[in-house]
Amino acid sequence: MTDEKNGQKQKFSLTDRIGFLQKYQTNLRHINFQVNAVVWITLSVMLGLVVGAIIIFTLPEFYQGGIIVFIVIVDLMTGYPYIKASQRIDEIERNLPDALKQMADTLRAGGTYEYALREIATTEYGPLKKELNEVLRKLEEGENFETAFGVLSTNVDSKIIKRTITIIIDSVRSGAGLADILDEISEDVREAHRIEKERKTKTLLQVIFMVVAGSLIAPMIFGFVSTISTVLINAAAKIVTEEEQITAKQASSTIQLGIQIYLFFEVLAASAMMALMREGKLTKTIIYLPILLLIAYVAYTFAVIFSGAIVGGIA
Repeated sequence: MTDEKNGQKQKFSLTDRIGFLQKYQTNLRHINFQVNAVVWITLSVMLGLVVGAIIIFTLPEFYQGGIIVFIVIVDLMTGYPYIKASQRIDEIERNLPDALKQMADTLRAGGTYEYALREIATTEYGPLKKELNEVLRKLEEGENFETAFGVLSTNVDSKIIKRTITIIIDSVRSGAGLADILDEISEDVREAHRIEKERKTKTLLQVIFMVVAGSLIAPMIFGFVSTISTVLINAAAKIVTEEEQITAKQASSTIQLGIQIYLFFEVLAASAMMALMREGKLTKTIIYLPILLLIAYVAYTFAVIFSGAIVGGIA
């Protein structure tokens, strides 16, 4: 699409016009994944549909497996850029205190802001090194300190980074001693990172409990319940009319479908709680959902087959 303004044509793609796709494209760019967001999402859905359809046509009695595989493939593929981008931000936040400390030491030794940045940019700080090189490039192009550092705040979607950059820019603007401020910021960031790691450690037992209870024990119990309800309905159907037998089979299918839908929402709730406890962000549910969903339905299917074999053996 084009928009004519003052005699100039500006091109707008679908990615630029939708906020979600724009942020998704940004994540793809930050992890050096040179694929259009719409193309990647479409490819994910198509691959999920193909694999899911193959499973459904191959094993029609386990059609729910094809649906689950479709969801897992789409979730994993579309969530991959987000997961990698989150790992990139975590690594930047982990290296930030050391970088700020090094910058403070360089400033105390009489170096300028630009020289301090060059010193940091030559040190291996992972993704942070790349972002600092971008800041240096802006400075070399004639941008002022505030604008150049604002690039780092824009490229890294992190509250810690944004607050740190804001404090640094305000300190330079007011003429305050930046070296001491950088030391204090580095200690605060290090402490915040330590608290986050401590929170993850303290919630490990709760996470293990939710994984075991929500993705193993509950699905297996429902698998046994599904088999028992099916056996009871089939036994009762032998002594009723043909019309009532059809109604009984429909009731059995409804019960099994209800159980499977309940399992999905139960795993979704468990994934959301784990994301809030571990990461503090509900959006990171996408990290836990596909794996827990796959485990839950594998456990459910195993329980159905195993309990069916037991009941069949007894009968």
